[in-house]
Amino acid sequence: MARKRELEHDSYTQMPQQKKRTMHAPASKSTAKPHGPQLPQLPPILDPSVAKNAFTHAGTLNAQTPLSASYERLEFLGDSYLGFLAAQTVHARYPNFDPGKLSQARQLLVCNSTFAGFSTQYKFNKQAQLPAEIRAQEGYHGKLWTKIMGDLFEAYVGAVITSDPDHGYATIDAWMTELWEPLLSSQVEADEINRNAKQELSIKIMTKGTKITYPDDGPVQKSSLKGRDVYSVKVCYTGLGYQDFWLGTGKGSSKAEAGYVAATKALQHPELPDIMAKKKEQDLTNAALKKKLEEEKESKGDLDVA
Repeated sequence: MARKRELEHDSYTQMPQQKKRTMHAPASKSTAKPHGPQLPQLPPILDPSVAKNAFTHAGTLNAQTPLSASYERLEFLGDSYLGFLAAQTVHARYPNFDPGKLSQARQLLVCNSTFAGFSTQYKFNKQAQLPAEIRAQEGYHGKLWTKIMGDLFEAYVGAVITSDPDHGYATIDAWMTELWEPLLSSQVEADEINRNAKQELSIKIMTKGTKITYPDDGPVQKSSLKGRDVYSVKVCYTGLGYQDFWLGTGKGSSKAEAGYVAATKALQHPELPDIMAKKKEQDLTNAALKKKLEEEKESKGDLDVA
């Protein structure tokens, strides 16, 4: 299949060689403003030939062109490194997870749908040179299209690393840490939610004259994965000398889930034992007062009878 003619006016092919180290990749003519909600700035591919390869599907090359002119080798490198980085990330973040849960958490970070979502938001689909039969799948977002978009993202990662041997790995580490964070916060953290946390918290610190509230902690944000909503809720305590005292904050894919996370964290708050002690003291005071009132009422009843 004949290779598609490259665009004549792509800025990355027009820049002089001496400015290669500050060049931005063709996926974005400028990386000053990221594409999509809450996306970190796109790291540049420093070598224009590598940048071109990163967006070229092998199906657009003719028989005489080497496979290295496509993104397949870059995809292999990017896929391998992202797998390692995801494993390292979840291993450090979840020290109490067994290997099965670690594998599930890692898979969430590196699955095709995750990378395809990133590719679309960075508009890699607009830059890619694809065979016509694959481009025709774009509007359907089926398995083939998702696979191609995931491959493009992995190839981009491989291209960043290849074009900057000294700093490429560190650049990708920083980028992916920021890019994965909303997904980790809103998805993986759900495995650690104690859905009885609100009730447990109420039992520990609620008494007469106190209240627990779960107000929003800022506006709803968009996850970098397919633009999913991420809710943030905090838990506050009022009473026994406290006024809207912050006990914890949680994030989740719904307000209810975020509230569970917040309550779960509140149960670990260092001030909680002191609040519990004051609550116990207040309960004893309330019980003594109630008993005294009942005795007075009973005594008054006896006098009325007499």
